Amino acid sequence: MILMLFMIVLVTACTKEPLKIGFSVGDFSSDRWSQEPQIFQDEATALGAEVLFEYAYGDANQQVEQVKKLIASGIQVLIIFPTNADNWAPIVEEAHKAGITVIAYERMLKNADIDYYFSFFNKDVGKQQAEYAVNLRPKGNYILLGGPTSDYNSLLFMQGQKDVLKPYVEKGDINIVLEKHLATWNSIDAYNEIQSFMENNKIKVDDILAANDELAGGSIMALEMLQDSIDMVITGQDASVGGCQNILNGKQSMTVYKSIRNLAREAAQTSVKLARGENIDNATNMVSNGTKDIPAMLLKTVVVDKNNLRETVIADGFLKEDQLNFNP
Repeated sequence: MILMLFMIVLVTACTKEPLKIGFSVGDFSSDRWSQEPQIFQDEATALGAEVLFEYAYGDANQQVEQVKKLIASGIQVLIIFPTNADNWAPIVEEAHKAGITVIAYERMLKNADIDYYFSFFNKDVGKQQAEYAVNLRPKGNYILLGGPTSDYNSLLFMQGQKDVLKPYVEKGDINIVLEKHLATWNSIDAYNEIQSFMENNKIKVDDILAANDELAGGSIMALEMLQDSIDMVITGQDASVGGCQNILNGKQSMTVYKSIRNLAREAAQTSVKLARGENIDNATNMVSNGTKDIPAMLLKTVVVDKNNLRETVIADGFLKEDQLNFNP
């Protein structure tokens, strides 16, 4: 009997379905993606799960094909960081038919029946940028420079900015002279937009609310080509090496830091629980994706400038001190 019980336990253990998580990374739009997948994998592996990654490198059609491959690979949980937020409904339906839980990671999948959303308080990013700017320049001409509308977060960033700026605009203290969503997050697009605007509009600009460090960097390059010095507030996001160095150089005013280490680890822990069929208790927010309200795990973001750079992105291990020149 003991031998029989042992054999039953052994057979049950051997036939138990392995924990598999599929992670589709749409693009590498910032420095974070050189670290984030590894952080996620290390945490998930330590908890007994296998992570299958697919990288689309900005190709939306290729990402869809890669996700179909992941769906067919025996995963229990599918995580998608999309190149494009649209047209995911049929893919999500296909995943659900296979019994797979679908999670939008960092960027929302619009109008799709996803199960969860793991990200940050992205509207707050725009609010933090605008609040920092108005504290320094409560009056003047502002430019709002956002990323592509295919990235739902881009809309949230600008919405947060405008919520803060609204009373200043209504009083006539702030004038929004340009509000533009660019086609990409590429610094070259920002360079071309700011260069064209400054050459065709002979006005003093006091603030550029650039949604991330890439757009801030492109704006700075354009300004340096057109004038001797930069006398304005320029915001950013992502705490990239280039963005933080521009802050230390006095060219960029601030950046908004998202702790990708915390997001990746918590997302990995939660995904493993879902793969095991366990309940989770950290998706305590609700975010609409146009079709329904999605249970969301959202983390807070941190304002970083030259006064707290060491205490934030360096202390958190996101950047190393030797990556930056603190005495430019």
